[in-house]
Amino acid sequence: MKNFISLKKQVSKIPLVVFALIIGITFTSCEDLFEYDLAEANSKADLTPPAANFTATVSNDYLIYNFSNTSVSATDYVWSFGFDGDGDGNIDTSTETDAEYEFPGEGTYTVTLTASDKLNVSNTFSMDIEVVKPAVPPAINPEIKHGDFNDNPDGKYSWDEWKIDSFTDGTRNPYNASSDGDPVNYEGVDTGSKTRGAKWTGSTSAGPSLSSSSRFSYQALTVTPNTEYLVEFSYAIKTDKADIDGGDRVVLEILDGWFSDGKDVLASGTNLTKLEGTTANGKGNFEVVKKLFTSNATGEIAIWIYAITNDELYVDNVKLYPL
Repeated sequence: MKNFISLKKQVSKIPLVVFALIIGITFTSCEDLFEYDLAEANSKADLTPPAANFTATVSNDYLIYNFSNTSVSATDYVWSFGFDGDGDGNIDTSTETDAEYEFPGEGTYTVTLTASDKLNVSNTFSMDIEVVKPAVPPAINPEIKHGDFNDNPDGKYSWDEWKIDSFTDGTRNPYNASSDGDPVNYEGVDTGSKTRGAKWTGSTSAGPSLSSSSRFSYQALTVTPNTEYLVEFSYAIKTDKADIDGGDRVVLEILDGWFSDGKDVLASGTNLTKLEGTTANGKGNFEVVKKLFTSNATGEIAIWIYAITNDELYVDNVKLYPL
């Protein structure tokens, strides 16, 4: 009891400020004893450690891949793409959740994803990516219907395939039917005799003689976009009397697109290429004209044939094929 009284007297003698300081230090020491780290949000390391995983998808460009992160129980990610693109001795990496990477060329590259949480528990997943340049599909080889101007055995007239849908202020009739076509048939075999063909005369001529009776042959085609093609046809001009401006000639144009009205073709004034046959070797003596052109971005083109003549002019064996 005496000791307690003595201690009480001693405490009573301690200045108030000093006493408060002792209490503060005591409680601070207690907080230190009970201090601990709280786990970061979204981290369940003790229950479900990180599991790294991803899927890979090639884009329209075969060198560029998109990587979709399907990892679970992770908050941080490091991608390794298996190639040193900068040449600095370090493999290319990314810390994005999902990643996109452009590989330098064909080959096999190991892509690794390391997934971790805030407690530094990590897991890795790797996948070998085989980068292969896709094979270029063969170009479309379009079918020109009645390119030899022969009628079908079932009686369908060839010129039905060469008619445009409509022709404001003009005629849909595409040419004059003729039995004075090229002796060389569509397969390139000389038959030794005349075949069916298309014919133009002064009354169906275009150019300076353009009228509602002028005849134009039209056929829409689908080809591979932005690809080189060769177009050709054979022709014969009976005579060239220099009686029409520019001389007698046959013209074949490859139109940049499809048209439904011949008037719109004449108004457009544009084409992908234009061929002219101007040599007058006489009736039955055919020449072949060929020309390369590049198709447009849509692959929708059309053949447009007409003649400028005051005499007789013949066309046969119209062909178009990829180079």
